Amino acid sequence: MVSYTADDQGYAGLEEQVSDLKAKLFTQDVAKEKAAFTPVQHKEGFRSPSEVQYVVQTGNFIDKGYAYTGSLRVLQGILSLDYLWNNIRAKGGAYGCMSGFRRNGDSYVASYRDPNLEKTYKIYEEMPQYLKDFKADTREMTRYIIGAIQDLDTPRTPHGEGSFSLECYLSNVTEADLQKERDEVLSTTESDIIDFAELISSILEQQQRCVIGNENKIEDQKQLFDETLDLIKN
Repeated sequence: MVSYTADDQGYAGLEEQVSDLKAKLFTQDVAKEKAAFTPVQHKEGFRSPSEVQYVVQTGNFIDKGYAYTGSLRVLQGILSLDYLWNNIRAKGGAYGCMSGFRRNGDSYVASYRDPNLEKTYKIYEEMPQYLKDFKADTREMTRYIIGAIQDLDTPRTPHGEGSFSLECYLSNVTEADLQKERDEVLSTTESDIIDFAELISSILEQQQRCVIGNENKIEDQKQLFDETLDLIKN
């Protein structure tokens, strides 16, 4: 596969060069093998000399019967910049926090340089209730939607445009898919955000946790994990 980004003039002569490249590739038969990966639901704590924690919880909402929608981009902004920011950074003293929801259903919430551990997981667990109680007027919803669209339609350099195009090609994401996502972002309502409480609960129920943090704090709170390990073995 060759991915190339250029204007019409830049494309001139490309076909000939690609043909030359193809002629030089090896053509012997290769046995095709499929790697088999078996996902394991696990909760791990990695001990380190650090004084702070990196606290992550993940899950997949498609595995639980939910579908991807562009409104999840609005939810991501609300959780990352409001709920998690206020509780984990402003009140909890962490350096930062974030959340994300991908088209394949893979999702996460995370904090970094976080002085807390069990307290942060408690904040994650309370996200569904926050969403059930969520209220936003038209002006606030417009602000959230603008933030999501801004991330979606950020201007790209030619290199960035080419990389994005390749990513979409490899992921089978079409222009129609992207437009549908934009339309869903723009039409997101307060009710949509409230309805995501069940989706978030389905992610948290999977109890997929990973922490890198202070060895003493992880040992003191090891009931949170199936296993605790040294991050670096001497």
